[in-house]
Amino acid sequence: MARKTKDDAEKTRKSILRSALSLFAKKGYEHTTFNDIAARLKMTKGAVYWYFASKEALLVELVRLAMERFREQVDELLPEGELTFPLVAEMMVKNAELVVSDPKVAEFFLLMKCQIRWTDASMDAVRKNLMTDVTFGPRQAFKQAIENGQKKGIVRKDVNSEEVSTVAIAVWDGIVQAKIDNFLKCDMRSALEHMYAAMWEAVRG
Repeated sequence: MARKTKDDAEKTRKSILRSALSLFAKKGYEHTTFNDIAARLKMTKGAVYWYFASKEALLVELVRLAMERFREQVDELLPEGELTFPLVAEMMVKNAELVVSDPKVAEFFLLMKCQIRWTDASMDAVRKNLMTDVTFGPRQAFKQAIENGQKKGIVRKDVNSEEVSTVAIAVWDGIVQAKIDNFLKCDMRSALEHMYAAMWEAVRG
């Protein structure tokens, strides 16, 4: 019986996260309330609070799960090796294709890009988590790949890994957003591959 209760609790927790993601993406993080999330699941607001103490806690967990899935992708790609810029670039191209083809993944992307006011003080903890190495995500993967290349002598020593990783993610964000908004008139994979190839040529020793 205890096992069933634990399983039920985990199912409820996942349902709350799915509901929150959907509402955050549609209504915006700021305009979504715990009442909205609870009503969608036919639960009480208090029941939602039992699982998550705040909206920020919900968002932090959504981000953590997304980064965890990315870390699993990295481990799958390189079970015994180390990250290189071309490998991370190819992985990000595949991620871009997933974003534009999977509605749930696209939902998370749109939430992070369009439905959150990152300048709000309430976003400080989430923003800090995203901007540090506490959570291993795409930016950290590019940064680590550049530093690995520098250790092996195939990337110039004067290359700033922080700058390169920031640009690599900005390129990805912009091209994926353009594809979602129907502004991209060329092939998305080809556009990303050309951009990353140019970046790789620019940093090589």
